[in-house]
Amino acid sequence: MLHTESQSSSSHQASAVRRAVILAAGKGTRLQPLTSNVPKCLVKIGGVPLLERALQSLASQGVTEAIIVIGYRGDVIRDRIGSQFANVAIHYVDAPDFDTTNNIHSLWDARDYLDEDILLLEADVAFDTTVITALLAHPGSSAAVAPSQRSLSGTVVHQNEHNQIIRFTLGSEQGPDFDFSSALKTVNIYLLRGQFLRESVVPSLCRAIEAGHVNRYYETVLQECIAKGDITNLIAVDVSARRWYEIDDHRDLDAAEFLFQDRDAQYHRIQQLHGSYWRYGFTDHSYLYNMHFPPLTMLEVFRDDLREVITNYPVGQNEIARLTANWTGANPDNLAIANGAAELIKILGNQFMQRMTIPTPSFNEYESVIPAAGLNRFPLTPGTFELDIDAFAESAIQWCSDTAIVVTPNNPTALSVSRENLLRLASRLEPHNCRLIVDESFIEFARPASPTRPNNTTSVIPAGSIEDAIEDYPNLVVIKSLSKIFGIAGLRIGYLLSADRDLIQAVRAALPIWNINGLAEEFLRIVGRYRAEFDASCDLTRSAAAQLYEDLRALPGIDPIEPDANFILAKLTNPLASALEVARHLYIEHNILIKECTSKSMPEATRYLRIASRTPDENRILVAALANVLHLVSPTNK
Repeated sequence: MLHTESQSSSSHQASAVRRAVILAAGKGTRLQPLTSNVPKCLVKIGGVPLLERALQSLASQGVTEAIIVIGYRGDVIRDRIGSQFANVAIHYVDAPDFDTTNNIHSLWDARDYLDEDILLLEADVAFDTTVITALLAHPGSSAAVAPSQRSLSGTVVHQNEHNQIIRFTLGSEQGPDFDFSSALKTVNIYLLRGQFLRESVVPSLCRAIEAGHVNRYYETVLQECIAKGDITNLIAVDVSARRWYEIDDHRDLDAAEFLFQDRDAQYHRIQQLHGSYWRYGFTDHSYLYNMHFPPLTMLEVFRDDLREVITNYPVGQNEIARLTANWTGANPDNLAIANGAAELIKILGNQFMQRMTIPTPSFNEYESVIPAAGLNRFPLTPGTFELDIDAFAESAIQWCSDTAIVVTPNNPTALSVSRENLLRLASRLEPHNCRLIVDESFIEFARPASPTRPNNTTSVIPAGSIEDAIEDYPNLVVIKSLSKIFGIAGLRIGYLLSADRDLIQAVRAALPIWNINGLAEEFLRIVGRYRAEFDASCDLTRSAAAQLYEDLRALPGIDPIEPDANFILAKLTNPLASALEVARHLYIEHNILIKECTSKSMPEATRYLRIASRTPDENRILVAALANVLHLVSPTNK
């Protein structure tokens, strides 16, 4: 029977739904060992079991009766929840076939309770109470949905211009070419009105079970009702502005734990992560990498050979050095390739440095790999952060340093040291047995690349680089993070380049035979096809950073330094302002993460921010948010 459920809209809006049906029979095998002795619905988020969270939310929205369908370890649920919880009367329905059937059978087990308006939900969903509020705002039947993403597996729906669901598509029906652009992911929380249940859902449910379709999802029933035209106004309610998460495995559990923390706790947690930020839904203006590479066409090449790349051993050091040399044009014998530049810094600090001189502020990893007694910090000129090469050389010599470090462009200042000054520094240090390590991890972003052809190759060495000078300066070493310039921080590739073959062999000997994974190897094999795209990505990176600098200059309360890289160091102009407070507010109120420089070795570190440039649109959003925060936290406004 066709119905629109519009007859009693005013009464539905005026009264809460008193009954909820909660499907909680599943085993949660993908959450082992957490579910070895407890059912999935009692797994905790923020210290509170999922089922208890759901019942508390339902109670706050006027639900007075909950029907819980139980199966695996149902006795544990009964003991934990009892016959009443949060002023909600609890009734249990046993699902004896839970181990061999799907949730369509669990819903059928509860069919006797599908005779009035209900809120239907699965017990593995964590959600804000306002999700229920949003559903109850509609007089008819409705489904909680959110914009679909490939990472969110399961049933999706499509709606018309009136937000009426016109099609259900189950996960099994979504092929590799399925268009998710207009699809909405179901949250597995529904408001189903009694008329629709009695006249359409229950009859369809019974037909499915009688036909033996016990391993289907209950959404097939809703799919059938929509397809037959039994209901024309099952409304899709977008709850993406509210918190919710379906927990199927440990990855989901980790994401949900983060999502349901308060913002201060999230910010504290982020400081401990050191990466994988993309999982947590904020904009990362903290870490520094190329936002415009690799191109999507390159990633498609990965997909074709992904199984073989993952299941086979990668090559060893000699071959990985040759692959890297295909890009750099260097002699492979002069290269040691590591799992990111950080691995090389650790090896150098542990085995080759006793007394090190480094300009500060700089990349903290260099300062942390050597004991304090062997570390000579050379403060950069306050305000300008320029490096006085002669004074730096003299400091290193007087300190009897075996190693001097220069990062160019420097992190966090984003300022470069000229090639001429670096080579002069190497010459000055060589008679004193002091090795000069130059970190060029951001040099492609400093200025347009200058094509050269060392060793008769077609490689490109960025202007300002000293890579092609290593044969003339035996104490010169270059470190490079390919992860940063290529935008592949997750693949972790870095190299050390030197004509000192003894050093190269010693570093290689300190590395495991398979220190570079197969995905990184594959990347090095194919990246040469994309030189033009890489050059274009560097142009975009420089352009976006330059515009971000100009926009930041226009903000009151902050003084940025013109960058020679893809990030900007900026000082809060008010001496009472706190970089930590600005960064914290930016995350809590605008979901944007930047780096506060309190851990850097520099005067007034508590007043400095390091801001990574991303896409032009993201940069504009950042500037607007930062303007708001600077006004909010300014001491004169308190």
